[in-house]
Amino acid sequence: MLSPFVTHVEIIPVSAFSGVIAQCHFSVADYQDDLFALAGYYFPEHLASAVAKRRAEYLAGRFLARQVLASFGHQNFILLRGEDRAPIWPNGIAGAISHNLDTALCAAQFDHGTTGVGIDVETQMPPKRAEELWSGIVDDAECLWLRQQPQSFNLLLTLVFSAKESLFKALYPQVRCYFDFLDARIVALDMQQCTFELELKKTLTLCYQAGQCFTGRFWQKGDNVTTLIHF
Repeated sequence: MLSPFVTHVEIIPVSAFSGVIAQCHFSVADYQDDLFALAGYYFPEHLASAVAKRRAEYLAGRFLARQVLASFGHQNFILLRGEDRAPIWPNGIAGAISHNLDTALCAAQFDHGTTGVGIDVETQMPPKRAEELWSGIVDDAECLWLRQQPQSFNLLLTLVFSAKESLFKALYPQVRCYFDFLDARIVALDMQQCTFELELKKTLTLCYQAGQCFTGRFWQKGDNVTTLIHF
């Protein structure tokens, strides 16, 4: 344990997910560069000019990923970054990492060739920020639909933002091309069952075409909104 920098490591059970999800809290105030060596990592060159927060969240995510991968038989695995900046997971494993101000998450499951995992945690954006950002996250129809729901618009926009991030993380290893928030739309949201559904508006590959839908789950704790997509 890298205490007091990393604390509260826990496994999060999610129904119908056959993999492992782990979460931890980290403290930027307790971060030091020598924690990389203490954790058994080389300090990455791409972080040389990064601020302390970016270094801290990167280390917390990699530290957590190592705990998760150990449960799949990959002991002390060093999760490196590819040229596209995506994590390079072990053969046979699909995974994703996310972090916000003080929380890191890692989800992984066995990869059967067309397996995808996406997880994302976001801090609920303030109402003013939601009004400034919504047009880059949802289209006009989605925005109108979200505003018609009983929950606050900023909460729902944060949830949809996170859901679309999770979709990208789940699909990117399969499609190897970038797509943005407006290339998918929210088509269903159940606040009681904590589920959502996204539909692709853009064809990415022969296997992932416009009109294909993906279901996911979400949960809230305090100001944190976390989403998960897996297939």
